[in-house]
Amino acid sequence: MARPRDPELDAKIVEAASAEFHQVGFGAMTLASIAKRADVRPGAVYTRYRDKHEVLEAILDHVSSMREDRLRMLPGNDPYGDLLYAVHETQKSVAWEHAFTIPALAIMGTDEANEVRELIRSDMARNRHMGLLRPAIEQAREAGVLGSHVSVAYASAMILGAYFTFRLGVDAEHWPDDMPEKLLATLGAKPPQG
Repeated sequence: MARPRDPELDAKIVEAASAEFHQVGFGAMTLASIAKRADVRPGAVYTRYRDKHEVLEAILDHVSSMREDRLRMLPGNDPYGDLLYAVHETQKSVAWEHAFTIPALAIMGTDEANEVRELIRSDMARNRHMGLLRPAIEQAREAGVLGSHVSVAYASAMILGAYFTFRLGVDAEHWPDDMPEKLLATLGAKPPQG
């Protein structure tokens, strides 16, 4: 009979794998390097994961659960307020250190990126940013805060893309406080009069 898994050891290995991935990248990451970083026997890693693709799935799940803890639901007060809230939450999430590395891997033209592209696309499709942004954009369109010509898919991609692009050039602590408002103005969002 197999021994039950140790949740603390599982978490330690996934956290070490995430740190290894973020520091050296997918290509240089190995199961042995994860074991060394976690300060565990290599067998502890090898019994949990067959290869680094499985490790990347575990990292994506780990980051996704941490991302879920960071984002909140729309307040539901008003369409502009909800949209602004969703963009603020997206900014906070993209500013977070783990938010950038995995999507960045997907856009690299490397063999390693091609190997895991579908895994990363799947993660981005279930990404909480989109689950928060899309409903807020739809609600804003229905209420006339955004024009009916605004595509939900393009607007949400534009907002995320703007943050990821900004992240490349400017450290998050130097981002302007009014960046969400500027992004919404770029989309043509009209704040309530009053």
